[in-house]
Amino acid sequence: MGETKNIRLNRLPAITWYWLNMNEASVDADLEGPVQAQAEAPKGVSFREEKADLFPDQPTGAGKAFNKAAEAAADSVQVWTAAEGVKATDPLRLKYQYKDGDKALNLVNIVAEKDSDMTVVMDYSSAPEASGAAAVQTKFSVGENAVLRLVQIVRVGQKFSFINDLGGRTGSHARVEVIHMVLSGDKVYQGYQIDLAGEKSSLKTDIAYQVSGDGHLDMNYFANHTGRKTECEINVNGVLRDKASKILRATIDLKRGAVGAVGNEKEDVLLMDDGVRNQTIPLILCTEEDVVGNHGATIGRLDESLMFYLESRGLNKEEIYEMMAKARIDATLRMIPDEKTKEEINAYLGGGTEDDRD
Repeated sequence: MGETKNIRLNRLPAITWYWLNMNEASVDADLEGPVQAQAEAPKGVSFREEKADLFPDQPTGAGKAFNKAAEAAADSVQVWTAAEGVKATDPLRLKYQYKDGDKALNLVNIVAEKDSDMTVVMDYSSAPEASGAAAVQTKFSVGENAVLRLVQIVRVGQKFSFINDLGGRTGSHARVEVIHMVLSGDKVYQGYQIDLAGEKSSLKTDIAYQVSGDGHLDMNYFANHTGRKTECEINVNGVLRDKASKILRATIDLKRGAVGAVGNEKEDVLLMDDGVRNQTIPLILCTEEDVVGNHGATIGRLDESLMFYLESRGLNKEEIYEMMAKARIDATLRMIPDEKTKEEINAYLGGGTEDDRD
């Protein structure tokens, strides 16, 4: 971007009381050229570079201001495509490894053409002591009867800021599955706008996060239903420690014309320490009558009856909380459709490899 700019991002689609300071976030961004991703591409998935975004009009979770700034700063877009009818048996793995002092921006387009099936794993990491900032904006198109599974993992240093921005659109009978894991970082901003435009298209999202120290996580997820009989499910599991803070904006918009659409969202947050700060806005918007929307949140400490049961089995309070915190992250980790990635992240979390446990 060339110079530091204050950019608004993650703006709530329907504004709430301003005094709550939950409508949007702002970030001082000074991002430059891309880092080179380490890529492992399966047979049937092709790569090319374009000078411009294939989907310039596709909204994303971060919003218009960030989209405009990213488009102006980037000089190329990395495009990965599964051609019509291609069923990729192995995942496309993209590793972004950041160095101390990096100010990196990458733009990625993913195209899953009609009747294709592909899995993409995007892993963002740095050394634990690294400081700096980076952003990756990913936009996708999923064609008729196609399936896209997208896994994005943030595990940057405790002095490193990161923006993970996502946007996409579905064709008829298309399926999108998103797994987001935030395991470390200083200030992390992420989210999506996914337009469920095609009839009977569907979206499933599973999010796991752990925020510790003075870290802050700001999330904005927007499932936009415009197609008939579309479905979405958003599941969030999180752990807050020390003096960490987090805000979740989770919106399901059931627009006029989305007859028969169904949307569900749920969050479960475990507060490990008294100094944490949690903010959640589960929002359902509706301008269509024949739809179903549900949301719920469980936030706080563990249930007393559960604590009593586990203590009666010989565990102390600290052991119980650590066990339950790990279980929240592990539940989402197990959903990743790539054994290599699961083993690597498990080792990162201190679980060791399969060989270590034998």
